[in-house]
Amino acid sequence: MDSRQQLIDTALEIILKEGIDALRIEVVCERVGVTKGSLYWHFQDRQGLIREALFEQLRRLSAEQIESLDKAIDSGASREEYLLRVAGTLVDPFDTNESEARWQRWEMLATARRDPELRKMMADLQRAHQRYLVDIALKAQQRGILRRDVDPSAVAAAITAIALGSNNLSYLDADGPTPEAWNGLLLVMIDMLFPPS
Repeated sequence: MDSRQQLIDTALEIILKEGIDALRIEVVCERVGVTKGSLYWHFQDRQGLIREALFEQLRRLSAEQIESLDKAIDSGASREEYLLRVAGTLVDPFDTNESEARWQRWEMLATARRDPELRKMMADLQRAHQRYLVDIALKAQQRGILRRDVDPSAVAAAITAIALGSNNLSYLDADGPTPEAWNGLLLVMIDMLFPPS
């Protein structure tokens, strides 16, 4: 692995464990075994390293979701099996690891609002994520899984909105839905996107 990627991975590890404010150039260089000069060869400054690390994290999260959805489309043998597989890949607000990953995405999006360079990177990544999801929706339409009268772009945007918005459930406690109720609603929503039987 090249030193640039090692610097990004190390910075991301620190950010995820301790937060952005804990990132120190000296610590990153020491862990990777490079000089500050080497770090500055790859990144203009600390903020540039942070941008790249956050971008890498969002890229990884997007890739995981896309891979899961793509596998669900390719491996579902029946409508019911496909329905369960897709629902399982969309969002589980009750899974603490998934929830933490979404909070990290929210933090990155919030950071991007104040940083024009990161905003552009995030916008590019969000558009790429949207295009991947649209391609998956088009593939589902071609296989007869997704209704042809729904816009794949709207489906892709809804997937992202539901995923990010689901973190609100962590604030609701007893006022929120049970896992069974939440999953039941997702199944109903996904089922509405299937062609009529």
